[in-house]
Amino acid sequence: MPQVQSMPDVQSVPEAQSVPQARSIPQSQQAGLSAPSLVPAGPETAPAALAALIDALEAACAAGGPDARIVPLLQEAAARRGLLTADQRCSKPGCYARHLLYSDPHGRFSIVSIVWGAGQFSPTHGHQTWCAYAVHDGTLQETLYAWDDASGTARPARTQARPVGYGCFASAGLDQIHRLGNPGGEPAISIHVYGVERDHVCTHVNRVVQVG
Repeated sequence: MPQVQSMPDVQSVPEAQSVPQARSIPQSQQAGLSAPSLVPAGPETAPAALAALIDALEAACAAGGPDARIVPLLQEAAARRGLLTADQRCSKPGCYARHLLYSDPHGRFSIVSIVWGAGQFSPTHGHQTWCAYAVHDGTLQETLYAWDDASGTARPARTQARPVGYGCFASAGLDQIHRLGNPGGEPAISIHVYGVERDHVCTHVNRVVQVG
């Protein structure tokens, strides 16, 4: 498996071309958050617990692209208590921390752990690529939004708790807009798969939008 490498910081998310025009805003201006960066990873190879997930992702990519059928394998991998090293469980002051777990050698996908410190949330965003996540430790809170074409903004729809074991898949676009984070007092961790190469995780995944 390829070596794990760091990814650059990002200050804003460029516009995606395949979805309706949205009023995008820099991540650093959302709720006072600093832009998330990648905390250097620990081991040089992917954890063995990810092997079945990686095999399924490779097969799905070869067959035309992953869909919601990868979620059970992602949930299974996220349920492994020894999945992450101590370094990959470290949070970061001011914003959530990303840790690269695996990068597809052909640039088709990346697997990342995200460590959410107490009170840390993502900006409200749609997606520029397909993606999936499963909760590994703690309880996250997810607010889902509906896109409003008339105002060019996202409207809050509902907020739900996401406990350990929860998983979901999202396609690229504005159909699945959300804000994810940790409302608790202790760190929480989720495992994410993104349909981009490692160097694009910080720039070509989240499509930050204005909330109406």
